[in-house]
Amino acid sequence: MNRYRILVFLCALLILVVPVSANLHKIAAGAPVFIGERDLDISSGMNGHSVLAWWANSTDTSVTPDKTITISTDDMAKFSISPDIFTGRTGKWYTYDKAPNVLVFDVMEPQLDLKVWDVTNNRDVTGQSVPMSTNITYRIDTNLYLAGKYQSRPDYNPSDLQFFTVTLTKPNGLPLTQIYTGNIGGKNTQILNVEIHPAVTTSPYLWSAGKDWDRNARSADGSIIYPAGTYTFSLTQNLNSMSDSYNATDPTARIGKVTSGDKTITFIEDVRTNSPTVAPQLTTAAQTIEAKQLPPTPVTPVNTVMTPTTKPTPKPTFQPLPEWISLLSIGIVGLIFICRRNR
Repeated sequence: MNRYRILVFLCALLILVVPVSANLHKIAAGAPVFIGERDLDISSGMNGHSVLAWWANSTDTSVTPDKTITISTDDMAKFSISPDIFTGRTGKWYTYDKAPNVLVFDVMEPQLDLKVWDVTNNRDVTGQSVPMSTNITYRIDTNLYLAGKYQSRPDYNPSDLQFFTVTLTKPNGLPLTQIYTGNIGGKNTQILNVEIHPAVTTSPYLWSAGKDWDRNARSADGSIIYPAGTYTFSLTQNLNSMSDSYNATDPTARIGKVTSGDKTITFIEDVRTNSPTVAPQLTTAAQTIEAKQLPPTPVTPVNTVMTPTTKPTPKPTFQPLPEWISLLSIGIVGLIFICRRNR
């Protein structure tokens, strides 16, 4: 008995924690649908009717319709918006087999585009070359966000909106799935995931973290993480297997509907300017040397009366007589003395 109670408890707990399965297949009456979607449940809009009708001028449904489709009850739960039937027949489709005519769905051509977006200057830089420091992100422009409205697809979970896929590849062709907001090991550096499966509920849609990608970031050993060169973004979508509805052998037929094609951006090294050189302050000794090297500052002459000054008489200087002169003098004196004595 205890085992039975435990089993019941576990089953109840499982019901509570496991989310109810949901999808984007069930279509509310009058909601937008897109050419190429498959296996849609349009029973809410049909509401017991069995004939769909389209008028080129949808404002006047009193005349004979331009196109009708008869649908079985089983087909209403797995109806496809085939390109073969609905291309060129966009707009509102109504029931027609019995009055009154009821709006079933509104057919639209899928529109899909991706741009590389300069966040700082709010401009498209797809296919251009920009400095590494330019703040860029990707931007999605599409009408497929309308599928993410509860009033249009009432039976879905937010995770069902992740039918978009963005890829980002480096110049070497390898995928890039994470970005750094600064140098590895930096105090405020974060590692962010590239938003590969954005839940697009508005258009345009911008990858919010893209602007924080620091392409000048370096690893712990100082080597660059993101080399300069051409990086490639690409966007695809597969709302209700729409990709299978378009010819895979003709890529041009798919571009703008299920794929954006490759969108490139080329990053170039930032132009680095040298800081102005500031002359060092001279020390006292250096200032003295420099002052000696400078030409003398001209002095403006002043008209003043100059008082004459007497030059000092230089002191006489005596040189000793040569020795032969001294001996000669002594000899002459001696001769004079002898001469006088003989007189």
